[in-house]
Amino acid sequence: MSPSISTTVQPKPHAHILTGILFAATVVLSSTSLQAGWRSSLYPEDWIPGYHDANGRFLHDFSYAGYRRGETGIPDRTGEVIDVSTAPYHADPTGMTDSTAAIQAALDAAASAGGGIVFLPAGTYRVFPPENQKVALRVEGDNIILRGAGADKTHIFNDTFQMREKTVIEVKARDAAWWYADGKKSAATADFANGALALPVADVSVFQPGDAVAVRNDPTDAFIASLGMTGKWTSQNLKNRALVFFRRLVSVDPAAGTVTIDTPIRYGLRKDDGARVVKLGGHSVSEVGLEDFSMGMAFHPGEGWGEEDFAQEGTAAYDVHQSHAIVFTSAENCWMKRVTSWNPPDNPPSVHILSNGVKFEKSRQITAVDCDWRYPQYRGGGGNGYLYTLHGNECLITKCKAVGGRHNYDFGTMSASGNVLFDNLAKDGRLGSDFHMFFSVTNLLDNMTCDGDFLEAIYRRWGGNPVHGVTTTQSVFWNTNGLRYIASPFEFGGTMHDRPQFLVESEQCGDGYVIGTRGPASKVKTSNFLEGEGLGDTLQPASLYQDQLKRRLGR
Repeated sequence: MSPSISTTVQPKPHAHILTGILFAATVVLSSTSLQAGWRSSLYPEDWIPGYHDANGRFLHDFSYAGYRRGETGIPDRTGEVIDVSTAPYHADPTGMTDSTAAIQAALDAAASAGGGIVFLPAGTYRVFPPENQKVALRVEGDNIILRGAGADKTHIFNDTFQMREKTVIEVKARDAAWWYADGKKSAATADFANGALALPVADVSVFQPGDAVAVRNDPTDAFIASLGMTGKWTSQNLKNRALVFFRRLVSVDPAAGTVTIDTPIRYGLRKDDGARVVKLGGHSVSEVGLEDFSMGMAFHPGEGWGEEDFAQEGTAAYDVHQSHAIVFTSAENCWMKRVTSWNPPDNPPSVHILSNGVKFEKSRQITAVDCDWRYPQYRGGGGNGYLYTLHGNECLITKCKAVGGRHNYDFGTMSASGNVLFDNLAKDGRLGSDFHMFFSVTNLLDNMTCDGDFLEAIYRRWGGNPVHGVTTTQSVFWNTNGLRYIASPFEFGGTMHDRPQFLVESEQCGDGYVIGTRGPASKVKTSNFLEGEGLGDTLQPASLYQDQLKRRLGR
């Protein structure tokens, strides 16, 4: 049954250019809806991709997120196993001696063999980045599984706090594809429509099916003006930050002058802004899985943990700044499951890792499932204390937990689009789980539970050159569950601050959507489209992502 609704709508922005003004749209559901169940006015029972309401508002199809676009489950790989604790590797499972070289040798052997299962039996494995290197363990080949005996049994212990801008595990090919490369390319002959699969280009002979491509634009003055960022962003300070969608070509049609990609683009790209399709060189590592282990990092006993201390040499914050536990870079169709942070015995209970947890950097279709990351030691400025960071396309984080981060979940840069957070917990963040910087378009937060946390999509005046600015458009908060508002007041920068008691704050550029909230902490602050505040318990379907996936797969 359709709910009775009342709406307030202002005029829409240009079809291809957002003005940067926040347009208000509020939908109020009747009390009978709560009893009978209700559907969003933007998602009728006969919804298909491309459906728009009378005011031009629409929801993207988010079902392409995650490993293999959700069309197949994460594989349970079997076969020959490389046991790192046996000859010729002899990694020490007691944690008494350094196992970095031994585990790396096993990973390299698997890469040379075209893949394999690198197994860490139960125990603790001590690692750290070798001298003059930024990474402890590198997974550089396809079809490699790094597997433990269980997150409660296999522990990787990073035994150094000198981790400035370093990573414990990196998944990245040696010749990694660079999304902003500008080699062989073909310019648009017409604007690329928002949500398009078929793209009109000048020269299709550049391409063939299967090619890895970047669909992108340039941050022109007109593009920047369309977002209301003139005087704050420039084409120079947005270099290598333009909108970019990493895709694979499905077909090439010389007669029509089009190429067809495997996943829709998430924002309209104008011919006048240099819209183009670029054939990427290098390699995107694929079919890599991290499974069934936990990771902890030796805590820093020093002083100097202030908000800006990351820039002050000699402080503890300086030593741990921008360290990461796990980073996927230029990867596609990979996964991590049942991988968690861990509290090493010599650490205080509130320290699992030094700064950042998991990051998907210029990667697409990565799935993280049943992961649990907690308690960074440093949660200061400069990009520290983030537990899950999304800087890629079409990634899926599901059934995961994040506890005690600066930002528990974070979207950032124009390379972050089409990502889905589904059925996750965000607890006790220092600040909200947020859209952080540089226009991360069209992402979905579906059935997120916030316990002392909140979800945020606002204009951010902070940052260096350029400022973070407008952070997103067309993103959807669907059926958010609030157990408890974030603590207020709180200390920040040496003074106490009050925090608004909201579950979702959405002030997106152009259109944004908040549809259904529930739980004892369900209030919303928004000038975007709002439907069903406090009525999420009877929202149908309960999950937008799951329903869209079923529709696309014909299930």
